[in-house]
Amino acid sequence: MDRPLGSARRYAAALLSLAGEGGAAEALVAELDRVAEVVNTPGARTILDDPRTPPAARVGALEAATGATVSPAVHTLMGALASRRTLGRLPAIAEATHEALDARNGIATARVSTPSEIGADERSKIEAQAKEIAGGSVRVSYDIDPSLVGGVTLRVGDLLIDGSVKGKLARMRERILSAAG
Repeated sequence: MDRPLGSARRYAAALLSLAGEGGAAEALVAELDRVAEVVNTPGARTILDDPRTPPAARVGALEAATGATVSPAVHTLMGALASRRTLGRLPAIAEATHEALDARNGIATARVSTPSEIGADERSKIEAQAKEIAGGSVRVSYDIDPSLVGGVTLRVGDLLIDGSVKGKLARMRERILSAAG
């Protein structure tokens, strides 16, 4: 998944401030996850961003597809995004809301990219290193990036540890070019 944009983080901060503390914030995050899952459904973006469909109808279709009641805060957000034909930003907003809630609760976020699936032993080693870097609790998400060729990248907050073949080749290229230059 793409990294959340600045606007997604602003939406997330606003939504969490409306939700307040505790269970309401958790419920809001779960609700955003349901909506984001619908938006990520194949073909959904074609319908949701169709300029011929009025924004209210797009919001109604999205609410109906979630199969659950949508809170006023999320309904208002969807209406604002529908009027700008940017409902496709909902998954990034959901991710940013997760990150903001984790930060509020003192949980660091770590993202691991690998070129293929990794086993449980490798995951536990990576998670232990992420916890050590974060200095406390950490929530780790994994994604597959075949362009890495081999190795792994680990991002904890703003710190990026690039142990991928792709990263090593890029650094080697830079050293060769600077030595030749």
